[in-house]
Amino acid sequence: MQQSQEVTGLDASPLSLKRAQQNVPAASYVEAFAENMPLGDNQFDIVHTSVALHEMESMQLRQILQEVYRVLKPGGIFALIDLHTPSNWLFWPGLSIFMQLFETETAWQLLRTDLPQLLGEIGFQVQRQTLHAGGSLQVIQAQKP
Repeated sequence: MQQSQEVTGLDASPLSLKRAQQNVPAASYVEAFAENMPLGDNQFDIVHTSVALHEMESMQLRQILQEVYRVLKPGGIFALIDLHTPSNWLFWPGLSIFMQLFETETAWQLLRTDLPQLLGEIGFQVQRQTLHAGGSLQVIQAQKP
């Protein structure tokens, strides 16, 4: 598999960007909110987010997914990992305790959101959704046609 020579990180937190730059100095970094990316259309082959979407209000989530669609090149891939409603009841108690201690209402909202359907509404073609940790985490790969 070929590795990219160009990587761009985006975050609204200057501290997070500073830490990222220390860990991956060869990448470029943009300080901005994901729902209004100061990046060109059709610019990226891959966009990835990891356990961040559950922090967003419903309207923010939709805006972010629309922005991801906008900045991806045709044929580009959006890969994400985030929370999901557990399919194994044994995972509900641990997830519920975690959510009550560390999360806000937005995380509960994401559990009620059908992300593959929402991605489809925006225009993505969902290629794969896999569930892990008793179904409490989802990994989705979607493509911009």
